[in-house]
Amino acid sequence: MIEGSHVAVLPHVAADRLMLRSCDDCSALSAPGSAHCSDCGGTSLSRVPSCGVGSIVSSTVVTSRPRRGPAAVEVPCTIAIVELDDGPWTYAWIEGRPPARSGARVRVRFAHEEPGERYPYFVCAA
Repeated sequence: MIEGSHVAVLPHVAADRLMLRSCDDCSALSAPGSAHCSDCGGTSLSRVPSCGVGSIVSSTVVTSRPRRGPAAVEVPCTIAIVELDDGPWTYAWIEGRPPARSGARVRVRFAHEEPGERYPYFVCAA
């Protein structure tokens, strides 16, 4: 689990499946949070399941303070752009040790901190 992250039910997550946006006009796939088609610009989008596997295009490690006060501890987090095998690129949290190179294979997982809540993050694939 990513320390300090907030878990929520997101519209691009359904029953532990990452959902992409599919254009009702041209059938092109777009990133999970897209408001319009990345190919034709259409705004009529449906949700379709992703395979949940991809490759890291770029990543960086940032530090955050999940708790306030004198006991606050900086926590390193890896944020990446992931090119899903389905085609679209998406921003993602990467759990664990950051990959040493771009192109590392990753797979989506879901955090469950409270019943009914889930949040997608990616782990390096074996």
